[in-house]
Amino acid sequence: MREGKRKKISVWVMWCLILSICACGLAGCSGKKEEETTASGESKSEVSAESKSVSESAGDEDQSTAETAQTPLETEPVEGTEGAHTDSGSEKTDQEEDPQQQTEPDQDPAQEDTVSLENYIVNGEWKKIKDALNMRSVESHQFGEFGEGYEIDGFYINWSKDEPDEEGAFTMINTGSTSVDIYGVKVGDGIGTADSVFKENGWTSLDDGRQYIVIFNGRDLAIDFDLDENQTITGWYLCNWPEGDFSENFAGLENQQVNGVPAKINVYEGEYMDEQARTWQPVTEYYTVIVENVTEDSFDFTIYYVNGSDENREVVFRTHTAIFEGDGTYARYHGQEYNLTFTFPDGRNSYPDAVEMQIDGYEPVEGLTFNNNSIPGHEFG
Repeated sequence: MREGKRKKISVWVMWCLILSICACGLAGCSGKKEEETTASGESKSEVSAESKSVSESAGDEDQSTAETAQTPLETEPVEGTEGAHTDSGSEKTDQEEDPQQQTEPDQDPAQEDTVSLENYIVNGEWKKIKDALNMRSVESHQFGEFGEGYEIDGFYINWSKDEPDEEGAFTMINTGSTSVDIYGVKVGDGIGTADSVFKENGWTSLDDGRQYIVIFNGRDLAIDFDLDENQTITGWYLCNWPEGDFSENFAGLENQQVNGVPAKINVYEGEYMDEQARTWQPVTEYYTVIVENVTEDSFDFTIYYVNGSDENREVVFRTHTAIFEGDGTYARYHGQEYNLTFTFPDGRNSYPDAVEMQIDGYEPVEGLTFNNNSIPGHEFG
């Protein structure tokens, strides 16, 4: 019985041992799975973190590339380099999207609108300034009902009306406008610049160093600059009718012929002879005019006295230049002692060819008609 009892105990111990071993095995398998799960989770976290880092790095790189592409180019692309780098496409796209950056020239828009006044100071040309600058009409303070006035951006012009253009008076006042200049001199320039430029163009400076005078086409012109403490030009007053003591400064100045208008009469080079000398009646003396250097707006002339008996000629009016003025149908010479006007009658129906000529302003030839019988198509004996 003890032996049977011993066997039962041994069997029970064996089963306990088996159960214990199985429990340990199960516990070991469970622990390994947890470790594997933990390791797998950590590995996944590391991979996820690395992926996220790589993704963020790639995102930063993409953003950096985009910002670079959006950065304005400082230089024009060199031809032949397109496609050499990945960013060149982005740069080209940006250039195409902003063509103004490439094509817009660097220039001062105001410079294109500047009107140079020296082109409008004789022969009534000043009346064209209002259209050139699109000026608005204002009251003419200096000439009242007998004048017209216009203004733009601090620049004023007044002129007398109902007078021939060459005899009209004007005043131009600039209180700071940069829409106009004279010989390139404008508000903001130093008086030294004006001094050299005006003298180069025939003007004479007065003692105060800011006033200049000249005689153009027989008209006295004067300009008075306004200056600040730095001798910088802030404006000016320009007119062709100086009066009072100021007008005394013109004594001794020589006239300068400038800016004639296009002639509507065709004056020919050659001899314009007193028509009385071309008749069959004998004349003991006469005058004749030699015309030379004809241009579109002027001609040179010399007046001779001729002894009819021996045809000996004597210069009585030296060679000078007559300028076409007004409507272009007459010409004038403005001198210190004489002011001559040349008109061209159409007694031979030759217009626009000037076969005939008359002269006023020099008494010996006033009332005479001179003609040129060598003009092509108008020859006569």
